[in-house]
Amino acid sequence: MAEIFHFTPKKELDAARNLNEFISLCRNQFTVFGADLKWGDWAWPKAANFTKVGVKSRGVNPDFDLLAPEFMDFAKAYFRYLQGHNPTVARNEMRALRCIEQALLKHNRTADISRISISVLDEASVVAREFYKKAAAYHAGREIERLAKFVSDKNLVPEKLDSWKNPIKRANDRVNTGQKAKADREKKLPSSDVLEAMAEIFALNPENPKDIFTSSVFAMLMCAPSRITEILLLPVDCEVEENDSQGDIQYGWRFYSGKGFGGDIKWIPKVMEPIAKEAIARIKSLTAPARDLAKWIENNPQEFYRHPDCPDVDSMKKLTAIEAALALGFAARNSGSAMSSLSRMQLKSQNYSYSLDELWNDYVMPRQPEAFPWLSKEQGIKYSNALFCMTRNLLHEQRGVSPVILWAPENNVFNDDLSTKKTKDKVTKQSIFDRHGYIGDENNRLKATSHQMRHLLSTIAERGGMAQDELAKWAGRADAKQNRVYNQMSEFEMVVRAEQFDPSKSLFGPVGEAKKHIPITIQEFNTLEKGTAHVTEYGFCVHDYTISPCDKYRDCLNCAEQVCVKGEEEKLRRIKAQLAEVEEQFKASETAINEGLAGADRWYEYHQHTLTHLRQLVEILEDPTVPDGSLIKLSNDKSFSQTNRVLRNKHGENRLKQDQQKLAEQAKALLGGGLG
Repeated sequence: MAEIFHFTPKKELDAARNLNEFISLCRNQFTVFGADLKWGDWAWPKAANFTKVGVKSRGVNPDFDLLAPEFMDFAKAYFRYLQGHNPTVARNEMRALRCIEQALLKHNRTADISRISISVLDEASVVAREFYKKAAAYHAGREIERLAKFVSDKNLVPEKLDSWKNPIKRANDRVNTGQKAKADREKKLPSSDVLEAMAEIFALNPENPKDIFTSSVFAMLMCAPSRITEILLLPVDCEVEENDSQGDIQYGWRFYSGKGFGGDIKWIPKVMEPIAKEAIARIKSLTAPARDLAKWIENNPQEFYRHPDCPDVDSMKKLTAIEAALALGFAARNSGSAMSSLSRMQLKSQNYSYSLDELWNDYVMPRQPEAFPWLSKEQGIKYSNALFCMTRNLLHEQRGVSPVILWAPENNVFNDDLSTKKTKDKVTKQSIFDRHGYIGDENNRLKATSHQMRHLLSTIAERGGMAQDELAKWAGRADAKQNRVYNQMSEFEMVVRAEQFDPSKSLFGPVGEAKKHIPITIQEFNTLEKGTAHVTEYGFCVHDYTISPCDKYRDCLNCAEQVCVKGEEEKLRRIKAQLAEVEEQFKASETAINEGLAGADRWYEYHQHTLTHLRQLVEILEDPTVPDGSLIKLSNDKSFSQTNRVLRNKHGENRLKQDQQKLAEQAKALLGGGLG
């Protein structure tokens, strides 16, 4: 286990001396990333590259692309210290370090960390917004804030910076509506063309190693919501079968999940078990020779591995060029091709230049993976027990496969085969879809990413109503809140989910199931309840309060936005009770008119209209030919509202009708010539 410690600054020392001591301790006493870590290297294997912001990991020019020399040691010490105490997969500390280095150079023309200030931190947040997308920029800003507090608390810099706060807002990960949100959701999910193509390729049982690898990994990603790195680090004995509480055998894979979740078993849905088992079997068959080689090297590191094509000669006997080429797995059709193959690998091509022992020690062993025997020491996975242990060039389309040098694919190998790419020489590399002749709509080339399947399975689980804690556990997430990032359900699906909590109440209504009722008539649209709805004592109110306040307060039964539901007896009883009260009020208004009381005509007119309205409503709600559950919403153009009263007083009745007609025409034009 890596040795770690907590750095405690000495109050009697100044910031510069504390900083030097911090760097010295992290360099000389910390063993995070290995005791044999080469501190002076700009690239730490499987840890970080200490390059400037915006520099890609491939094609780094050490003369221009590295962090400034005066900043480098602090960056390494800070990164090693934080990863030792709180190891993470994302390692966002590097984003913060790169942004701060850029900001220091811009402000001070030197990247000396002791020159950091509030202004430098502000500039670093600007750099983060410039070089990273919204979500990544937020995390970079959060890490900049963390670094500022760290160097202040540890007294590593002269200025106090712990009051600085991250100004970058967290990216919105909620379900949004509209065309842009729809496009964003679709981008995170694989297309139906991709799914159908990969299903057909897998069903064809391909023989090409690269096709076997890509199609099998894709199938595995469709069996459980996994990260590609987790799949590629599975042990060969990952398959698990256990009896559940009902006595049924359940099948799963033993994973070591990333992002802080730790190890666990991911259970595979019954419907996907045959696919999962077949995919594992194909990969096992493909990679079995490499595991045999890895096991041999562990047990016999000094002896040449006798693979099927290896010459059967004494290990110390000098070999001909053909024998040497065959031993290393090179092309050796004849003496000329054997010599040519050896020369290309910068080996002596003459006969009797090497013995098997010399080839093994001088050529083969120095080319084995640097971390051998470990594929992942953290997860305890050796090459000899790794499902995806391979030999060099096994997935290469042109080069010969090495029978003696180990190799393991990384995530880019899989993702690169899911989309067409151009090499540095501008040669277009075909994807698995190209090789098998699949194209998308409008003759577009199909493409996908490994993470899209994780989004897809999480969304399917959300649609099926899986509990959030169970979904987080199944997907290997440390926090159930992370589920929402992977939920690509549309706003319409979310409404349907909400309706499932009370099937008797529909936010959209029977005709609101848009997929079954497009297009719909104006009459259907008028009875269609909108998403904003709340319960009243008579039914539902569908007024949208984001547009305007209620202009019929406590007069719901005279409102065109009141919806009643046929079959709700208690609410019908309330409506009939209201009808009886209005009838009494109407009789009283008639008496008042006969007696000539002032204002009695307005009283009479209102109750007459309300009485007619309620009688019609009760008649429909009691009609046996109207099925229960029907939504009833009567038009009520003549009803009173405070808005209409003000407009009448200001413009008169005719002007009001003209304004309403004009608004209707504008709305019709916006809707493409129709209102429904």
